[in-house]
Amino acid sequence: MTTVIIPATSRTNNFVTCTLLSFPRPPSIRLVAHTTEARMHLQEKHKNSPNVSTVLADLLDPLSLRNAFNGARIVLYNGPVVEHESQMGRNVVDAACAMDIEKLVYCSVLHPYISRLPHHRSKLEVEEYIFESGLNYTILQPSHLMQNIAVKPAMDHGNLPVPFSPLVTHGFLDLTDFAAAAAAILRARPSAHARTRYELVGDLASYRDVAQWLSESAHMPIKIDRVEHRTAIQSQVDLKRLRDTYGCDALARMISYYEEHGLTGSPNTLRWLLGRDPMSVKRYIAREVRILIAADATAYTQVMF
Repeated sequence: MTTVIIPATSRTNNFVTCTLLSFPRPPSIRLVAHTTEARMHLQEKHKNSPNVSTVLADLLDPLSLRNAFNGARIVLYNGPVVEHESQMGRNVVDAACAMDIEKLVYCSVLHPYISRLPHHRSKLEVEEYIFESGLNYTILQPSHLMQNIAVKPAMDHGNLPVPFSPLVTHGFLDLTDFAAAAAAILRARPSAHARTRYELVGDLASYRDVAQWLSESAHMPIKIDRVEHRTAIQSQVDLKRLRDTYGCDALARMISYYEEHGLTGSPNTLRWLLGRDPMSVKRYIAREVRILIAADATAYTQVMF
């Protein structure tokens, strides 16, 4: 039973791939890349995993998607935030239908119906198309990611840049928990999570809470640094996390929305899927700080000896 992961180069999908490979009997995994360079990177990374194969496909090329899905039974799709995201999603759904995919797991976003957030609405359009396709689907709706908390820069500089009110409550999700839930769904029989939509939230917190927990774990004062919206957007452009003007506009609208409302939800669904309590923001920060301190200590020892 081959599971296709597309696009395999995304951070979220990489967590899922690694989780699937951690099982004693991992499934056959087909990783889909958009460029030859990305495919070569994936081949090098997984060269010691005989059950992993790679293929090239373009989300705007229906034929390449059908070729990528040929012979597979399960697809995990997590679309990029770009102008043509809705069309890309429809292409994936059409290819899944054409190739008789037994289970499509789609990574959407928490509260896709928020009209002021265009990238949410794009994902809602894909959700609607999936529902009307007749496919056996599971839709995952993750919240704000804990991995977006800049733990190391905060410890290096003593401040936590935040482009919106630090008092507003947000839902947070550890990607390790997301990957565990997604992997369990991918490995389950097709009927187990058929026609379901899961809101995935691990914990609720404000960035004032985040700064406080960082200060406690790192044993140093971490202050909130209110960042101008334009500066925050430009930093994402510099890091090549935004691809076009659509992405910049989507981030600007998201920042404005977070200033007023944040993005909250309940951890109950994720707790049920995992069979345990999800990672809390406080425990996540403590874990990441310990890892960073241990890495610094190791580096210091290697230099000294």
